[in-house]
Amino acid sequence: MTVGEHLQQLQETARRFLRSVVDTPVHHLFGQPQRSSQRKSGAPPGTLFIAPDAAATRVRVWRIDEQGVEFLDDPDTQAIAEARLKGGRIWLDVAGFADDERLRALGELFDLHPMVLADLVNIDRQTKVNTLDEQALIVLQMLQLESEQHLPGLGQLGLLIDGDLLLSFRERPEDIFSPVLERLNRPTSRLRKEPLDYLACALLNLAVDASFPVVEALADQIDEAEDEVMSGRGNELLGDIHRQRRALITLGRIFWRQRDLMARLLRDEEIFRRETHIYLRDVYDCTVQLMDMVETTRELAASLVEIHLSISANRTNEIMKTLTIMASIFIPLTFIAGVYGMNFEHMPELMHPWGYFGVLGVMLAIAVGLLLWFRYRGWLGDKS
Repeated sequence: MTVGEHLQQLQETARRFLRSVVDTPVHHLFGQPQRSSQRKSGAPPGTLFIAPDAAATRVRVWRIDEQGVEFLDDPDTQAIAEARLKGGRIWLDVAGFADDERLRALGELFDLHPMVLADLVNIDRQTKVNTLDEQALIVLQMLQLESEQHLPGLGQLGLLIDGDLLLSFRERPEDIFSPVLERLNRPTSRLRKEPLDYLACALLNLAVDASFPVVEALADQIDEAEDEVMSGRGNELLGDIHRQRRALITLGRIFWRQRDLMARLLRDEEIFRRETHIYLRDVYDCTVQLMDMVETTRELAASLVEIHLSISANRTNEIMKTLTIMASIFIPLTFIAGVYGMNFEHMPELMHPWGYFGVLGVMLAIAVGLLLWFRYRGWLGDKS
């Protein structure tokens, strides 16, 4: 085996490990099956690996020029080529990676390197920024809430900027670009006037903003778990709290990589113009805010375990105190009963006509006195 093949095998092992670290806790938390992959070790670089449960491929094209915006819904390769010949700026959005032949045809149409197309299509759960000639590639993970089941989902978003061409590849078919499309349909929108790096920044902003409802939903789950723990039902939720903590750690890694990606984009003036950096800095601030929210929620989830242990310890102490009080009351009563249970013939109290009732009265007085004394000391109920 050559050195290149050894390096490729090590890279493949690293990718599998990263997918297991990121995918498993998030999908366990969100109640969704983990997406499988058909990636095979030893495959040549640039190979497309399509998961068997990948969403159907849908292509949409927007051509922007001085006259307005032309929209093409799911066009074929010939129609896309004709739209490019008309000039203007082209935004092509691909949702779903099931049709690998169509994806390769798009790669050939836009002269994409096989490695670039593989980075856009293959699900590696990585965040990266690469530049090749005049093309800039951006790949990041995207969280969003599904509208039907209101469950979070983890997906991948890839952007490629090449002059007047912008390609967006989305793993999940949900349409999260609606706010951008509404702005694009306005005649006075800046999206029609600015270069495509401004549109790419708007898409990055949407991808980051989509994570806020996910983190807020997770924080609501932690708040509900806190109420359950405070009510004394923490034993039933320890497994859920552990999964939530693990998922929060994973989300923290995702947002940490997104923050580094935005910081690198801010330092690189070749991908985004200086005029666009002010909007990109806002996206960076959103990623920092997400990291703070995740860290705060993770600390709250960690404190729930400590609260549950404290409540359990206090409950155990209360039980032990009650048992100790009962034992303290019955010790002198048991002593008296033991004394008069001895089989001696000459015991003066045995022949007394009121001896039995007198001993019972003494035992009752001792029990009541101990109860009052324990209550006075605050060991039984409220001291007041």
